[in-house]
Amino acid sequence: MLFSCLFFTWLLQMPTLIWTFATSSCLSESEYLLHHDGTVVIGAFFPILKSLPVSETIDWKTLSFDIDNVLEMNVHNYQLVLTMLFAINEINLNSHILPNTSLGLEIYNVPYLQRNALRNVFYWLTGLSTFIPNYSCRKNSKSAATLTGILWKTSENIGTVLDLYKFPQITFGPFDHDQIDRKQFPSLYQVAPKDTSLLSGIASLMLHFNWTWVGLLSTDDHRGAQFLSDLRKLHPFLRNIEVKNSVGDHVVLDWKRKTDTKYDIFNVWNFPTGLSLLVKVGTFAPSAPKEEQFSISEHIIDWPIGFTETPHSVCSESCSPGFRKVVLESKPTCCFDCTPCPDNEISNETGAVQCVKCPETHYANAEKRHCLKKTVTFLDYNDPWGKGLTLMSLGFSALTTLIIGVFVNHRDTPIVKANNRSLTYILLITLALCFLCPLLFIGHPNTVTCIMQQNLFGLLFTVVLSTVLAKTITVVMAFKIAVPGRKLRLLLISQVPNFIIPVCTLIQVCLSGIWLGTFPPFIDMDAHSEYGHIIILCNKGSAIAFYCTLAYLGVMAIGSYLMAFLSRSLPDTFNEAKFLAFSMLVFCAVWVTFLPVYHSTTGKVMVAMEMFSILASSSSLLILIFVPKCYIILFRPERNTVHHIRDERHDRSKNLLKT
Repeated sequence: MLFSCLFFTWLLQMPTLIWTFATSSCLSESEYLLHHDGTVVIGAFFPILKSLPVSETIDWKTLSFDIDNVLEMNVHNYQLVLTMLFAINEINLNSHILPNTSLGLEIYNVPYLQRNALRNVFYWLTGLSTFIPNYSCRKNSKSAATLTGILWKTSENIGTVLDLYKFPQITFGPFDHDQIDRKQFPSLYQVAPKDTSLLSGIASLMLHFNWTWVGLLSTDDHRGAQFLSDLRKLHPFLRNIEVKNSVGDHVVLDWKRKTDTKYDIFNVWNFPTGLSLLVKVGTFAPSAPKEEQFSISEHIIDWPIGFTETPHSVCSESCSPGFRKVVLESKPTCCFDCTPCPDNEISNETGAVQCVKCPETHYANAEKRHCLKKTVTFLDYNDPWGKGLTLMSLGFSALTTLIIGVFVNHRDTPIVKANNRSLTYILLITLALCFLCPLLFIGHPNTVTCIMQQNLFGLLFTVVLSTVLAKTITVVMAFKIAVPGRKLRLLLISQVPNFIIPVCTLIQVCLSGIWLGTFPPFIDMDAHSEYGHIIILCNKGSAIAFYCTLAYLGVMAIGSYLMAFLSRSLPDTFNEAKFLAFSMLVFCAVWVTFLPVYHSTTGKVMVAMEMFSILASSSSLLILIFVPKCYIILFRPERNTVHHIRDERHDRSKNLLKT
């Protein structure tokens, strides 16, 4: 057993023994590009030389390391060599940074091919051109750390090998979130800060140009998909390093203590010869005050051919004031339609998501960009409706007054006496007041006029209809008294119909009292009926009380019509029943038509409809009942004599006897 273990150990050492005897010494020179001795040496691996095969056709599977290649220098990456030389020289010249210590360097080339990327790493580790595991000619090496950069994949591969030898590795390329894994890369440190503010810089650039539809190019790897990640704690030795370079920049290796980096915005200037130049046109500094974070000089930007101004890169044009955004289904949020704001809503900014409703006292202008204060208005005498209805009201009132004068002047004529002069005068005076009643609806409303409008209207029309009802009953009883019978004569003498007016009026007074006691009319504002105006009008208060008043008037009108209809076959000389019946029919038609029209209108028109209904129903009574009598009194006086009346009664009696 012991022999087997010794044999196995000796077998593992065979390659080293063979190489020792086969080679007289280690390589005297390594494969570095640049070497400078020092107390401590820092190795650096930069992709400076690019190997180009001589033949145009390359078989990558059989390509050997020793093929004749043409070397091409990457001038841009050569700046890394100059930068490192400058940094080493500055540190060595400053005795306060590393007292009694000088820094040296060894710079190696890193091939672009991943298969050859570790070749010079092994040269640096072993000092051999041929790779022999666990053997090194550089046991007394002064190397303390390595410096890698630019290509994160190369840094990752180098870090995997260096970790086996516990060599600290510092990479200065773009910050890589995968390389912060302390378990996988315990000795790797990144100089670049976490690019957590890169997205803010890109967003600031887009906001400056009002771009919402932008394509971003990124590498197809984890760095292109991941921006944010939590970092592990840095190595205790490196995270406490804090120095200032020769230009005064603060250098800290602990990313937690670093201030946000400053990003430069570059523009590519293309020249006709095929050359291009990166020109700095702006900066983004996340740590600066908000108003100073982003700055750009648009006048030096060279846009591609075909653009004469800043490109307008949006999926949908911004909605102008007066419109709002409507998100399109299954589309990105920056793709939308613009729709006008609804009625009485505005948007006074570009790209509004929602429209704002104007207050009740304001209205939206035609462009729906501003809320304008509404004008307070009411049904005035200067309004077309007010002028027309006022003239009608005064005209019919004057006509009624004229008819009253005619009846008073001819009060002793048979036709006036036969139709109950007292009831006629009451009816005419009440009609005159009814014609003046609409004037309460015109002008600026107040509490008194609001109460009087509805209650005075109901009271006057109750008197009118009760008077007509009394007249129809009087006509019926007057002609029925001509037939044998004493009871009807006694009733006529006792003037029972005269009690109809006060009784009916008392009922209406009770209805008005209940109306005023529960929910009386009041001043109201209508801000919706008329665009841009607030209409001051009277609210009826209790709608039930208003319709109860109309229903009560309708019952009396129908009763008067029925009584007049029953007396239609009585003699014509003193019989005004047919005129009363026709006037009641027109009266009912007016108010039946009024109800649907009243409910279909608003504002001033609604008030005007009620006024017109009052005038129309009152004028139907005046014209149909009294105009025929005035015609006989004024133009056919021969028919308004006792002799003429007796002759007509005699002729009608003969006709009745014959039948």
